[in-house]
Amino acid sequence: MKPITSMCLAAAVLVGLAGCDAAEQSAQKLAEKAEQAVQEVAREALSETVDEFNKQVDEIQQSADQMLGKPEEQQEQQEQQEQPPQDMLPPATGVET
Repeated sequence: MKPITSMCLAAAVLVGLAGCDAAEQSAQKLAEKAEQAVQEVAREALSETVDEFNKQVDEIQQSADQMLGKPEEQQEQQEQQEQPPQDMLPPATGVET
């Protein structure tokens, strides 16, 4: 083989390998973004499920209290005691104007 031909062949191989490396990096970034999106969807679904479950538990508790004849004032006091104090809640996010 002529030296120029072997150099061109070597250059073509290097360009091909560099292209493969770039494609691999792009695929890796895409996979990471897809994983983050899946995790976010899972978090949202779990959060919604927990919220719905809590609502159902509250409804069942209210029904049980009504069946037992528990006065509503006691129910309200119990609900207030179960809620964390305002200073224990995380700060609200947003922009103050």
